[in-house]
Amino acid sequence: MSLTDTERTHIEAALQKQRDALAALRFTGSPVEVGQGLIQLAELHGLLEDHAASRKHYEEALGLFKTAHHKTGQAQALYGLGVARAQFDDHKGAIERIAQAAALYNEAKDKEGEALCRACIGESLRALGHTEGAEEKYQEALILFRQTRNTERVAALLMDIGDIRMEAGDYKRARERFLEALTLLEKGHEPEPLALCQLLLGEAEGLLGNHEGARPHLLQAVELYAQLHDHVFEARARWDLGIACYQQKDLPAAKAQFEAVLPLYEEQGRAEEAEKVRKVLAHFTASGA
Repeated sequence: MSLTDTERTHIEAALQKQRDALAALRFTGSPVEVGQGLIQLAELHGLLEDHAASRKHYEEALGLFKTAHHKTGQAQALYGLGVARAQFDDHKGAIERIAQAAALYNEAKDKEGEALCRACIGESLRALGHTEGAEEKYQEALILFRQTRNTERVAALLMDIGDIRMEAGDYKRARERFLEALTLLEKGHEPEPLALCQLLLGEAEGLLGNHEGARPHLLQAVELYAQLHDHVFEARARWDLGIACYQQKDLPAAKAQFEAVLPLYEEQGRAEEAEKVRKVLAHFTASGA
């Protein structure tokens, strides 16, 4: 996600403030306090996508936490190093570091930390193409997040697992996960994950041939993405909805969605998709729809 100029300015100001605080802390603080200061500095660099600087501060923090025999601090630093390595596409290195962090969080009985690590290992395994291993790690994280009642993380993992199953063509089992996530997300107030869940559920229903069941989910996704001004995902949802309407032979509704998606593709410079929509609309015109 790209930062706005205002967000970047705020983070850079926070970064300078943290640098100043850390400079003083190096003279007065304990190794653990300096280590925590370095962690905060690394996280700010991460927000600015300066992952090389972030990695440097995590490495220094790890050394200080090891000196102090501070396991939670070591876990924080190892997790940060793993995330930084993943940013450089070193997913094997990321898995190694984050697995070490998970073991330390487990020793400290920090279920949230351990769950986050397992989920991140799943992401790196997925990036390496090991989807079965990724789903296994997501399931492990899911169990821990359920225990801590972290609804937001549970819903996100359910969608990740569903997405993996979609890629494997297991649409029925994917739909089960999306439906479970939807139940949780409808109780919250976050429109973005709800919109994504509605979209994925609609796509799963469509791929199962249940176009009638797909339509309400896709319509919800269209409305939510329009409100969010996310035209990329709005276009995806409108195209899917148009297909669902067409499959049900509701040609006026299908035509309306294809007409609405065309300017979205054009403004995004997606010439190939726009041309495909023009051909569909030309077919409607030729058939008198």
